Amino acid sequence: MTDIIELSGVGPALAKILKDQGLTTSEAVAAASLDDLKAIPGIGAARAMRLKQAAAGEGAADAKPASASAKSSAPRPAKAGTAGGAKKSLAAKSKAKSVDKALRSKVGEAEKALVSETEEALSTALAAAEAARKAAEQKAAKAKAKAKKSARQAEALMEEFAKAKEKARTKAKKMKAEARRAIEREKAKAKAILEDLAQKSKDEGKEKDKKKGKNKKPKSASKSSSSKTPEKKKAKKTDKA
Repeated sequence: MTDIIELSGVGPALAKILKDQGLTTSEAVAAASLDDLKAIPGIGAARAMRLKQAAAGEGAADAKPASASAKSSAPRPAKAGTAGGAKKSLAAKSKAKSVDKALRSKVGEAEKALVSETEEALSTALAAAEAARKAAEQKAAKAKAKAKKSARQAEALMEEFAKAKEKARTKAKKMKAEARRAIEREKAKAKAILEDLAQKSKDEGKEKDKKKGKNKKPKSASKSSSSKTPEKKKAKKTDKA
């Protein structure tokens, strides 16, 4: 069995991916279906086809040497009249064909290696891009959750501020009403005191008037008596006359 790393077009990264999927040999890749290969992450339809062809080609190459050795072991019939020139031309043609085949094989292997490296680099870039996309999505989700939390906190603070404002307004109204009532009470007290003072002054005035009235009566009586005496005197004088 041929290890998967020896398969044409398979690098270390792709070999690891294939081994993780249980494809450890080129025979396993040849036996796998195209759908199974396409289902592996980082392997598309074209790459799956090339891997399948490469695995099948290596299987055929392994079978060819056995058939060639069987042919070489079989006895060849002797040809009569073979010339040395014909042998040389045949040897030259065979050598040219083998060189051409080797060159084509090398070119094909180089192309496969280049394609494999390109696909591997593309696969790595795609994996990195996918990882970056997932990280960006996670970061965006965290930022969104943080923004929602901040919005909820701001809303709670606004509600608390509105409640505190309403409470302060109610308290201010209550204090204002209490102050108004206190002022009214003080006004009523002041009015009662003023009325009491006015009543007392009236009462005092009346007492004073009463006292003055008592003092004035004797004086009027004396005046009346004094006014009568001159008249009596006059009457007496007339009588004498």
